[in-house]
Amino acid sequence: MRLAPFMTLCFLLLSTTVSAQESAEDIIDKALDRNAMGFQSGMANLELNIEDSKGVKIERRLEVRSRKISERTHTLVKLTAPKEVFGQSFLFAEGSGENDVWMYMPAFKVTRRIEGNQKNGSFLGSHFTYADFESRDLKEATHKRLEDEKIGNTPVFVIESAPKDKTSEYSKTVSYIRQSDHIPLRIRFFGKDSKVAKTLFIEKLDKTEKGQTYAKQMTLRPEGGGHTTIIISALSEAEIPESVFSKDQLGK
Repeated sequence: MRLAPFMTLCFLLLSTTVSAQESAEDIIDKALDRNAMGFQSGMANLELNIEDSKGVKIERRLEVRSRKISERTHTLVKLTAPKEVFGQSFLFAEGSGENDVWMYMPAFKVTRRIEGNQKNGSFLGSHFTYADFESRDLKEATHKRLEDEKIGNTPVFVIESAPKDKTSEYSKTVSYIRQSDHIPLRIRFFGKDSKVAKTLFIEKLDKTEKGQTYAKQMTLRPEGGGHTTIIISALSEAEIPESVFSKDQLGK
């Protein structure tokens, strides 16, 4: 199931009231009501720590800016470290049809679009794909509420989501969403063979200065071994101009 670019990844929301009678669609709608930062426009510094199945480690530092434009999330990602990838940038823009993903390569001063099967490729050598950062499949999926469960002592909704887009690399996802505030604690991704391909674990939560809850640390673990951890090291609300979120501005 494709998820929105960083900012909607994991549906990280403000607290909301909960009803035991909520449908799967109601729960997902509330989960997607706000982006992961908990506000309409803001920025974050992220650490991306990658370890493959052989134990080889890669570290990346990113600056992420995000805002909603006409109710559609736009996200700009710039690499700030290490030196050899400094300046490489990505723009994720939700559209009415296919979402746009653009990449700027400073070594060649070239901007190109990521499309088609390229979206199923690895993002920065991590276990996330470009498609994982899209939201269209999730919004247009068929949702089913399964029996409620607990993770530890925490009650969670369990929602199965099957994409309508048959080009998706996943047959379904199953999300375990905390009942008290609609924050996911775990998401399982199933491949076309209906077996679990990878699982996203929300490991640490934090609050903004305004008391809004977000995921400070999450780890994606594929069944084949290795993992990718995302850590939000800084987070702030800021009014970012719409003009920043243009492919023509990548690299500037």
